[in-house]
Amino acid sequence: MARFEAAPFQDCKRVTAQGQSREMSEASRSTATKLWLGLVFALVAGWLDAVGFIEVGQFYLSFMSGNTTQLGVAAAAFDGPSILRGASVIASFFLGAFFGTLLADASGRLRLPVVLMMECALLGAAIGLTMMRPGFFALLPISVAMGMQNTLRQLVGRADVGKSFITGSLFGAGQSLARALTGKAPAAEWLAFLAAWLAFVAGAAGGAYALHRSSLLANLACMTALLAVLAALTAPARGFGNDLDAAG
Repeated sequence: MARFEAAPFQDCKRVTAQGQSREMSEASRSTATKLWLGLVFALVAGWLDAVGFIEVGQFYLSFMSGNTTQLGVAAAAFDGPSILRGASVIASFFLGAFFGTLLADASGRLRLPVVLMMECALLGAAIGLTMMRPGFFALLPISVAMGMQNTLRQLVGRADVGKSFITGSLFGAGQSLARALTGKAPAAEWLAFLAAWLAFVAGAAGGAYALHRSSLLANLACMTALLAVLAALTAPARGFGNDLDAAG
């Protein structure tokens, strides 16, 4: 009789263990997807930053800390054209963050593909404006797109990956390493921050190299295509990224 009663109990334990194993596997896949998606976002930001900086000089398209410093220097020198450029690119990024947040919040589970497709449209606008009249102001839609992209940052554990303000990633790596050594943070958390910083550097290096080997329009088209692929992959019907907490 005891054996007969123990069998259902053992079956129940087996089913529970299998369920827990499946949940852990799905959580692991979700974490890996979030990390890779965040790294691609950082790479795109670095790529476009380098391309824009080399092409027009002085100001960046996604790195607002550097732009704020440049704006202050321009203000001290009473350099009107530089003040206008700095204020324009910062305002463009700000508007991107504002409208990107509204769009992401309104899109729910569709926020990833919707915001990514809006980024594609903005990069397309930059391509069109550059074809008509090349210059700094033709690239401002890219700053709007980069502001939007920051709404899609990914949380990998406690590591915020995919933002374009890369100073935070470098600080996070140092802080998380210190806390990992004292047992206050997971050992791998600092590596996620460091990977985001490295992805940005790799993007900047790739963008600079590609711009010397090709044209501005070719680089913008390449990044637009990459974002379009990500939008297609994150569409709910494809199943990729459906469980991501893109809003952080």
